[in-house]
Amino acid sequence: MPAKENHNGLTVDVAVARPLWQPLSYMVGPELAKLIRPLTRLVVPVRGKNVLGFALSRPEERSTKGLKPIKDVLDDPRNGSAWPEGLLRFFQRASAYYQTPLGQVLAWALPAGLGGLGKASGSSPRAKEEVVISLRQGREEDLPRKNTQAAQLLEKIGQADSLALSELRSEFPRVSQLARQLEQRGWAVLSHRLVVKDLCGRELFPEPRPEKLTEEQANALDRLEPAVKAAEFKSFLIHGVTGSGKTELYLRAVEAALEKGRQALVLTPEIGLCLRLEGLFRARLGQGNVAVLHSGLTPAARRGQWMAISSGRVKVVVGARSAVFAPLSDPGVICVDEEQDEAYKQEDRMGYHARDLALLRGQEQKCPVVLGTATPAVVTRHRAQSGAMELISLKKRVKDVPLPAMQVVDMRKAGVLAGGFLSPVLYATLKKTVAKNGQVLLFLNRRGFAPALICQDCGKPLGCPHCSLSLTYHRQSNSLKCHTCGFQRSVPEKCPQCGAGIEAFKPIGLGTESVARKLAEMEPDLRLARLDTDTAGDHRKLSKMLKLILDHEVDVVIGTQMISKGHHFPDLKLVGVLMADQALSLPDFRAAERAYTLLSQVAGRAGREGGGGKVIVQTYDPEHHALVGALNHEPDWFYETEIAERKALNYPPFTRLVSLRLEGEKEERVAKAAGFLAGHLRKAQARLEPGAMVLGPAPAPVVKVQDRFRYLLLLKALSAGGAARIMRLALHNTGPLPFGVRLRVDVDPVNLL
Repeated sequence: MPAKENHNGLTVDVAVARPLWQPLSYMVGPELAKLIRPLTRLVVPVRGKNVLGFALSRPEERSTKGLKPIKDVLDDPRNGSAWPEGLLRFFQRASAYYQTPLGQVLAWALPAGLGGLGKASGSSPRAKEEVVISLRQGREEDLPRKNTQAAQLLEKIGQADSLALSELRSEFPRVSQLARQLEQRGWAVLSHRLVVKDLCGRELFPEPRPEKLTEEQANALDRLEPAVKAAEFKSFLIHGVTGSGKTELYLRAVEAALEKGRQALVLTPEIGLCLRLEGLFRARLGQGNVAVLHSGLTPAARRGQWMAISSGRVKVVVGARSAVFAPLSDPGVICVDEEQDEAYKQEDRMGYHARDLALLRGQEQKCPVVLGTATPAVVTRHRAQSGAMELISLKKRVKDVPLPAMQVVDMRKAGVLAGGFLSPVLYATLKKTVAKNGQVLLFLNRRGFAPALICQDCGKPLGCPHCSLSLTYHRQSNSLKCHTCGFQRSVPEKCPQCGAGIEAFKPIGLGTESVARKLAEMEPDLRLARLDTDTAGDHRKLSKMLKLILDHEVDVVIGTQMISKGHHFPDLKLVGVLMADQALSLPDFRAAERAYTLLSQVAGRAGREGGGGKVIVQTYDPEHHALVGALNHEPDWFYETEIAERKALNYPPFTRLVSLRLEGEKEERVAKAAGFLAGHLRKAQARLEPGAMVLGPAPAPVVKVQDRFRYLLLLKALSAGGAARIMRLALHNTGPLPFGVRLRVDVDPVNLL
């Protein structure tokens, strides 16, 4: 009898970057097998194409019958890998919670160039290093002669902990030779350190370490430090008024983690706040000890920072939303600043929330997670109230600086508005503040000159051809832009609806550009700055603008929400909120929470140094509970009012929401598919969780975006697990969607438009 053919060999299960829920198995040769461990990036064949994949284990001996071999291994453990293997379970849990296949989660979490199969993905980039000289105590007889360049260099390095030779070369052209001489004499040590690019070019916000913490800060630290040292998961909510010193507590918690030999992750919702925290942490911990991750970096810079973190050379990461996936193998603390900010929610691909993933990561990597804010999200406050996390309250500002005085202006009775937007009291207070050398912030959360350009002959606004929205008028560039899909065009010579000439067009409403232009006409001597994504859309422009404000080269700042939180401007004495009702008009159960948060945060910019701050809020609804809570500095009253309404209407935190959005270019086809899916959802809900509820389908409030019609279904379930079971059963029974229709599942949505 012929001998049995042996089909055994080394195999590995792989999560591929495709919409596949089950892993695929592949053969591995013995040489490549040595390089593979969990989360190693691989190139594997799928239906005749090379696809990015991620190993789910080390190779194992088993049957290889019918299996294809892997094509390549992209990571080499000797040079640093894209992911530490200990993060596998974190990603598996995130995949299950957000209903996204694991391979896609991993691919989307990587920075550009590491998540695809282009040239940049072929190998792990190495971090650049620079030579550093540090002082060492040598023998006096080996000191260089006085007045020589070697003696001058020794004096220079004695004034700092360490200096890069590249920083000294302009003053000492022969610095490399001089440094070696000092090292040979025993008076210096040469070493290498990682080059971490300073995005600002210099420290933008120098703030010295306080000699003494406030009593509230000290009590808070007494609760945080033991948790960091215990190396166990525990969650904290620091609810501190603006200016109460939350950032200092983040710094101290990070220092405690570093003392334990662990790492640290600090998240912030926006690039502007990231710049500030980066400066603070670099000043405290050293330039080479802090890496930064956010979308303002070039792809090459992000890859370099990523691999510097993965190699273990950098211990602290400061970053925006996507930094929650930073390849830290052993974080000792995770801090989430401004935890309530909706910028932490990813709106496309996997709709994750960075705050919630930070808590999940803390559980998996056994470290405390510290959430900080002046205005906790209602769901976070509820967790703390119910004992799911420890609440730390900071009710006083540092140095006992009083909170700003608040004044409401009822616009129904305000009288004639200066420039069409300033009430008499706000206008007078603005001029008085500037005369006393104070700075003013006028807050309007709407960029552009006007939200619409209307033809006065036919009454039609100029709309976006790809979305069911009006185009925003930008006067400076004489253009019309859609702030949803990015479409833009110049202002037409005539109305596309009725043919009326350009003179028939009239701007309707206010934007930051029109406020700045009109105020400049009213007060030509004022030094004005407009701070929105049109004027400060990248980190360099933003850094420059913030520097102008800090150096008091600006009297009045007209800004959107990008300046409403986290920043510290010592001379800012007056905040004027031009349209406080703007956020309340949205058809969303979180509208009141958003308005309260925005008002409280922007008000907190006033009077942070020396007191004397004032906030004037212009509104047509001064009795609304969101405005009353913010204006009276009553967070507890606002929370109790809001949580009672949520409970009565059965909204989060008392239920879990899942938004199911179907979209396609044919509206009839989308509507039909939405109705079919709704039927299966209701059957699954009735079978698995009768207490749950399915709402819809209905056209989305903005029904057309980027030429695709959108219909919404909303699932209200009693638990996240219940929602997941209902969806799995319903989607299984629904089967494939009609051609041209796609479905996006958003767990815990923050945008229902």
